[in-house]
Amino acid sequence: MKAKHLFSATAVSLLLSSQASLAAISPQEAERLGQDLTPTGAEMAGNASGTIPAWTGGLTDVPAGWKRGEDRPDFFRDEKPLFTVNAANMSKYEAQLTEGMKAMLTQYPEFYMPVYPTHRTAAWPQWVYDNIKANATKAELKDGGNSIKNVWASIPFPIPETGIEVMWNHLTRFVGTYREIPSAVENTLYNNGQRLEWTFNNKTHFTFYDPNADVEAKEEGIIWRYSSTMLSPSRDVGEGILLMDYLNPVDSPRKAWTYDPGERRVRRAPNFAFDTPDRPVNTIDDYDMFNGSPERYNWQLLGKQEMYVPYNNNRLNMTSNTIEDTYRLPVLNSDLTRYELHRVWVVEASLKEDSRHIYAKRTFYIDEDTWTILATDKYDNNGNLWRTSLNYPVTAPEVPVTAGGTYNHYDLKAGAYYSLFGVQGQSSAQTFDGEAPKASFYTPAALRRRGR
Repeated sequence: MKAKHLFSATAVSLLLSSQASLAAISPQEAERLGQDLTPTGAEMAGNASGTIPAWTGGLTDVPAGWKRGEDRPDFFRDEKPLFTVNAANMSKYEAQLTEGMKAMLTQYPEFYMPVYPTHRTAAWPQWVYDNIKANATKAELKDGGNSIKNVWASIPFPIPETGIEVMWNHLTRFVGTYREIPSAVENTLYNNGQRLEWTFNNKTHFTFYDPNADVEAKEEGIIWRYSSTMLSPSRDVGEGILLMDYLNPVDSPRKAWTYDPGERRVRRAPNFAFDTPDRPVNTIDDYDMFNGSPERYNWQLLGKQEMYVPYNNNRLNMTSNTIEDTYRLPVLNSDLTRYELHRVWVVEASLKEDSRHIYAKRTFYIDEDTWTILATDKYDNNGNLWRTSLNYPVTAPEVPVTAGGTYNHYDLKAGAYYSLFGVQGQSSAQTFDGEAPKASFYTPAALRRRGR
């Protein structure tokens, strides 16, 4: 099966030239949503060969007896892989693999990709679908594409024409209203056997999608408020982070604070963005596969392609798994992973001449149904593939949403990987639709109180 590109080189060039232009679509185009396009803008139909099915509404049936905080079931636990991609046979499937996947398959025999039948389980609440259709004719880019306006509680560009529009869809996609992980797992693992492990409490309020968001939050254009407090190891207990991101990062750059329990002080953290190191093998803007202002890159839409990507990975994201069995060396336990054939938007980010970042180029693979980045490849200033990342979201029909889960950043040079937002071995799974704390929770003073 050959990869399907929907845009020619000429078309891409034209799209790039208009990247900073207005992006609202016509009412006639918006009528396609829910017709030949899904309510989120994906192709409703399956592919010609039948290996990708049509979207029929996604998975919205909550398992009988299931309670929030419990592991969500593996909805396809009785399925067997159609085949497994490994180093020996990857040439057969290379058109559906990212460069990072091919590098991982070549470098690590322990890395392989069990490919299962495709299920288009993605679904969002009906009120989000309604908002998408209503906002699609009004949403616009501004500040050369570095901000957006005239949109609230929906992705802005369900029928994108440029790379920056696709990235704004990722940045503003629906991932629930309030994500809470009582004890999230964070790891950095080196091939020499060294393991650095943390756990932290995470509370993220997606203000942008909160039906009860106040007028002030809407006027400020807050996308989300994030707060975390370290739970382990003992040397880091009480350390805290507070972040806020905005629809207009030009006029309202990210606000960030950190709390150090040793000093008992909250400090502003203006550099908590872009390529500031987070843990040893990732940057701050690697969080969520990409986050923050898009201002340092030129964004080129390469088209849409059928690719094997992580999907329906509830089995991996279970508290009943142990940390040791999940996060193995030198790679994540491949037996717990699941890949499916899906259509993804491919966007290439090239560093602007007047900007700096340790990644000179990045390639993103964004799921057409959820606007979630499922894979990304990152290149150094010499054009060499340096790091590659894979995202394994949870399928949560109770919301409904496909979001959260663990993602993993592999450093091919250092021989290490970083994982974040796992729940393996913990007492509670993550939730996406609880009651969010009041805005006063997301203040520097409250951050200091939590760190005591």
